[in-house]
Amino acid sequence: MAVTLSLFAGAGAQFFDNNGVPLAGGLIYTYAAGTTTPAVTYTSYTGLTLHTNPIVLDSAGRVPSGGEIWLLVGQSYKFIVKTSVNVLVAT
Repeated sequence: MAVTLSLFAGAGAQFFDNNGVPLAGGLIYTYAAGTTTPAVTYTSYTGLTLHTNPIVLDSAGRVPSGGEIWLLVGQSYKFIVKTSVNVLVAT
């Protein structure tokens, strides 16, 4: 299994709400592109440890577990970003 670093939320990405405030506790849902089927992501290049789905952002609006999202090579993804209270920020 080969994985690649996400261009959407690669190393050290930080997310903000629509007012420019770090998205503390924000949620990143990952789906197979064009569907509502959840898609797996990984915490590192080894592809051994799965992220939760949704990925819960830390208090600074960053991805936990090293700040990286790794994706399966050949899989197309859809990302949905919401606030901690499930308000849509971006798709």
